[in-house]
Amino acid sequence: MRVLLLHPDDDFHGSWTSQHWDSVIDLGRAPKSFYDERSAALGCPVSSVFDLAVEVEDMQIWRGLLELGMGRVVDRFGIDWWDVISLVLQPELQDVRLALRLAEKLSGCRTLAVSRPSVTAEAVRLQLGIPLQALHRRLQRRLVPRILRRSVTAARNLSFEQLLQVVYDKYDPHYRWRRKLAGPAAQSSAQSAESEPVVLLPSAYSNVTKTALSYAGILPEQKFLLVLARESAAVSPVPANVQTARLASFATKRCDKNELQKLEVCWKQMEQSLGEHPAFRLPVHLEILKKGPRWLRWGVAVRDAWIRVFETRSVAGCLSADDSNPYTRIPLLLAEQREIPAVACHHGALDCRMAFKNPRFSNYLAKGEMERDYLERICGVDGSRIRIGAASSPPRENASVWSERAPWITFFTEPYETDFWRVETIYREVLPRLCAAARGSGKTVVLKLHPFESARQRRRLVKRILSEDDRKLVSLTDAPLSREILQKTWCAVTVESTVAFECAAVGIPAFLCGWLRNAYAGYAPQYVRFGVGRMLEFPDDLLRIPSMLCAVMPDSDTARRLVQAISPEALSEVLCQPAEAPSSSNAKGL
Repeated sequence: MRVLLLHPDDDFHGSWTSQHWDSVIDLGRAPKSFYDERSAALGCPVSSVFDLAVEVEDMQIWRGLLELGMGRVVDRFGIDWWDVISLVLQPELQDVRLALRLAEKLSGCRTLAVSRPSVTAEAVRLQLGIPLQALHRRLQRRLVPRILRRSVTAARNLSFEQLLQVVYDKYDPHYRWRRKLAGPAAQSSAQSAESEPVVLLPSAYSNVTKTALSYAGILPEQKFLLVLARESAAVSPVPANVQTARLASFATKRCDKNELQKLEVCWKQMEQSLGEHPAFRLPVHLEILKKGPRWLRWGVAVRDAWIRVFETRSVAGCLSADDSNPYTRIPLLLAEQREIPAVACHHGALDCRMAFKNPRFSNYLAKGEMERDYLERICGVDGSRIRIGAASSPPRENASVWSERAPWITFFTEPYETDFWRVETIYREVLPRLCAAARGSGKTVVLKLHPFESARQRRRLVKRILSEDDRKLVSLTDAPLSREILQKTWCAVTVESTVAFECAAVGIPAFLCGWLRNAYAGYAPQYVRFGVGRMLEFPDDLLRIPSMLCAVMPDSDTARRLVQAISPEALSEVLCQPAEAPSSSNAKGL
């Protein structure tokens, strides 16, 4: 049995297609129709490794597994670094579990080839106990020029601001450059004691910032401090009651090397201990956990900057709209340790990582019943720590904006690359069908891009895949979601974007491309459970959108269950009331 594992960065063209294979396993993702076409062309079954994923269950298993490492790498401020870093490593750990299933399926394999190295391929090799053959050397020699070409193409797709952020993230993670550029921002301890109390809003992305600022707008008399951990988190305008600072301004010149060495020793000991557990044996062998010390060095530098924020500002509470990202999880943990309100919420409709995160907040603000139900039923979060309270802007709350005369079928796209999708296959499957539906109903198709997507790249993609007639029906926008966009939307089409939730809340029917949904999260089924759109199971269902529209119209009760605005009094109580003391289960630091 000859099996080829195709890396997500490699395509289905090249000399390997002339060889005989009994099976080709894509380590990326594509629609079923694409694999059917490839199977016929190659004369063997072609499928995706993600076909072996078990939705929701694969996500829920990790809370118990990650708890095995808790309390072993705790610093002097009470931060458990496994709690922080394991969230970064979890996707690779999940890849290994998927690889084990694939290895079981390939138990009769005698020849295993791979287009390029990957954690998944190496895990399969180790489990099967057979050699892993790279494709012939000519391809390997071509690999470097191909990588260079891709790097140039990626750079072309980015704006100057996006490219600068990439450079900072890669080459200045410890703020050595940016600290000098940002200038001093810290106050003395005396000034801090006398300054007006502020609620801290940490952010690393623009969507997180917008969510945090929407809560700040509810309490105009309360002072907030928005601290931007990354330049791309900046937005404008900012409410008058919000002061903005950059985390780089608080960064220190150097870290405590003795403390870092102790933490690295603890990490190594934890790694050895976890390696004795069956779930971690292979990840440890693959050295996935050895990435921890590098994250530790970066994390301690970020922690020290946040420590200076707390020491030089009178922080009365902390609201994090992303408690998964280390940049915005660390200040939440510090707030918890200082026994001040540590409040979490999520900038999107749902957050699947709540299924395995260690809840480190005094309260979690859910936007409505749909999110509360997901947190409790799917993620197992203690309901007593969840407060219903969306930061809805008054003009959009409980007010339908839908009109039969609205001109657009709006395709709210997503950064599919983050889920290893072969992006062009999605556009080729969805866009021509949307054009047909639009032509038949007298509408046009508008692609509303996610902030993480490149408008340049998507425009080139649309031009490449559509006929001239279809291109006349399609336009593209990367403008922020606005009331104007919603008012022009006759119906929304997406996979499982938060925008489906936004549309349903204002009376706009939404259609979910269910066959393209995330392999693990369970977002789309939860949307359907609460009336957020119709799940489409097959691509040709897109052609029937006009005839299904009336049956998909959300009612006022749907909007009420999705979004329930928090009152100023309730928000003030959540953000400024004294927090409970940290649990005695928290381990002591070094």
